[in-house]
Amino acid sequence: MRPVSTKKIELVVMGAIVTALSILLHSGCATLKKTIAIDTPETKPADSELRRKLEEWTALLHSPDPTIRSSAAVSLLGINLLNAQEPLVKILTDRKEREDIQISVIKAFGFTKDDRATDVLINLLDSESVLIQAATAEALGGLRTKKTIHTMSDAMLDPRRSLTTKILLAKALGNTNDRDTVESLIKMLAVDDPGLRQASRKSLEKVTKQAGDNDSAWWKDWWNRNKSKTREQWLEDIVLKQEENTRQLEVKLEQLRLEVSQKSIKLLETRTDKTDPKTLMEALKSEYPDVRIFAAKELAKIKEPSVIDVLIDAALDKQEEVRIEVVQRLGEIGDERAVKPLIDTLDDESLVVREKAARALGLLRKPEATDPLISTLHNNTNLLITCAIIDALGQIGDTRAIDPLITFLSHQESKIRECAAASLGGIRNARAVEPLIAALSDEQERVRWYAADSLGKIGNPVCVDALIKLLTDTSARVRESAVTALGQMGNQQAIESLTKATQDVDKRVSEQASESLINIKNMSFDAMDTVATVFYNSKDYRRAEILLERQLTEYANKPELQEKILQARIKLAKTLYAIKDWQKALGLYEELVKRFPNDDLLKTEIIQCLKETRQFGRAMEWYTVWTKESPQNNPIYWQGRLDIVKVVLEQGRYDDAKGFIDILKSEDPNLGGEKFLSQFLALQER
Repeated sequence: MRPVSTKKIELVVMGAIVTALSILLHSGCATLKKTIAIDTPETKPADSELRRKLEEWTALLHSPDPTIRSSAAVSLLGINLLNAQEPLVKILTDRKEREDIQISVIKAFGFTKDDRATDVLINLLDSESVLIQAATAEALGGLRTKKTIHTMSDAMLDPRRSLTTKILLAKALGNTNDRDTVESLIKMLAVDDPGLRQASRKSLEKVTKQAGDNDSAWWKDWWNRNKSKTREQWLEDIVLKQEENTRQLEVKLEQLRLEVSQKSIKLLETRTDKTDPKTLMEALKSEYPDVRIFAAKELAKIKEPSVIDVLIDAALDKQEEVRIEVVQRLGEIGDERAVKPLIDTLDDESLVVREKAARALGLLRKPEATDPLISTLHNNTNLLITCAIIDALGQIGDTRAIDPLITFLSHQESKIRECAAASLGGIRNARAVEPLIAALSDEQERVRWYAADSLGKIGNPVCVDALIKLLTDTSARVRESAVTALGQMGNQQAIESLTKATQDVDKRVSEQASESLINIKNMSFDAMDTVATVFYNSKDYRRAEILLERQLTEYANKPELQEKILQARIKLAKTLYAIKDWQKALGLYEELVKRFPNDDLLKTEIIQCLKETRQFGRAMEWYTVWTKESPQNNPIYWQGRLDIVKVVLEQGRYDDAKGFIDILKSEDPNLGGEKFLSQFLALQER
């Protein structure tokens, strides 16, 4: 197959656009109305058909094709069944749902002017995704129903709502162009935050067509004089209707453009040489944003120096979505040539682009980005961008960022405080220790746990006492971070506290405490012994084995510890016995039984190991040795021999059983005396 030429793509695109415009211009409004109609009263399907469509469209909500997803969502909102909206709301409220799918559903509510999910949409304004925030605000502004306007107004006035949500609601209310928004927007002019006041003023100007300032008294006076509807306002309603008709035409045209761009992308996907960037470089000049986005993604996969220069140029693309994609790819590629262009992009008009640029600079980890990021940090009021910059400074790890990050540990937004706490751990400098210790008392648990995590990474023992106090925190997640940090400290005080924490009521905390103990390096012999005993007594044999083996390896050559080492060997043997690692335990028992010939429990356990590993001959040898060494226990040893012969016979190993009995006869013709003789003879008969 020959490579796809750019000219060919452009011809396909232009042909489709010309056809679309021709249809729209010559068919008129009646044709458009017929095109977008879903069900008229005359053609309304039966209930069974509606339910079939419900199932079909619900399945299409997760289509990889955004056009199909949007169509399915719009169709569901138009279907005449009570439960048709449920799958759409479920997508919006599922935190694990894909971002692009949620955005398709959000836009569908806005496109159909369906206000049934207004409360859900308002909650989405607090999303951590700037793209979801933007799509939600646009959809809410486009609903323009009385219910939506009143609900948004109430939410904006709610003191429990975040500052970001209030600003977005103020902008969305302005986009409704509805006079019912005026009073609530005027109230927002009296708040302390300048960003919210500015957004409210701009929305007031948009709704009222008046040019004013942030003086709420002026706006109240104007509103009192203009509450009654005027002729000009009536004419404005007509204009708004015309604007809505135009918007519908624009939507249809946009759908056609989307189809053309998708066909162009399919042609690019079929190019024969995936390593040749030329076709993709040409595609970056396409008039369709989706084509340029696809080209940027594919170019980032090609390891060629010229690609970086082309992507840097594309970072200035007029379309926001393209700039977002390009900036992300520049961060992922990791070429230092992208540092300066990304720094310049921190001033982009788009909030999303600025956020992605900050995160891309964090991925590049170049110190020259530190000062520009700090400067942007001080001049920024957006929550998500602030967090992105703080995260990036932590990734870069430059000590120049310490003081600014410490300042943000006391920010009014808890999300910013937790980001600052986490990033200080990335820099790992002792100057941050005291402020992070103070952050351990923060009212928000996420701030406390990130502060504990960072103190662990810094590793300064000054914070051990503060971390130990955190082991009584009401949040299990905070206690888990505390035990992780104490494990990174690894001193005796930390070990003692971690040992107690292995009994925490929360399983995650106790497990992390145990794992932290295992990972501590340079632990003393006695500390290892204590911790291993705790593991053994709590039947955590796997960790007991790990610690005991380390203990024997690290201290084997210490003459003054030989007696304790011997006891550690016994503990290890019994640990292996408990987990039924018979072969490994056997090696230890062989040595220990020789060292302690009068320990009957060791003898019992070594015989069990030999039985489990089917070393019956070796077991018989040990019984012979013990019979000579401890004749007073002969009945016990003869019983053990008898048991072995029975086991061998049950396994069908008749020759082995006969051989064992013959050997025993040569040792004692009476086979241990009258009690055992008859039983041995009976076995021999079998």
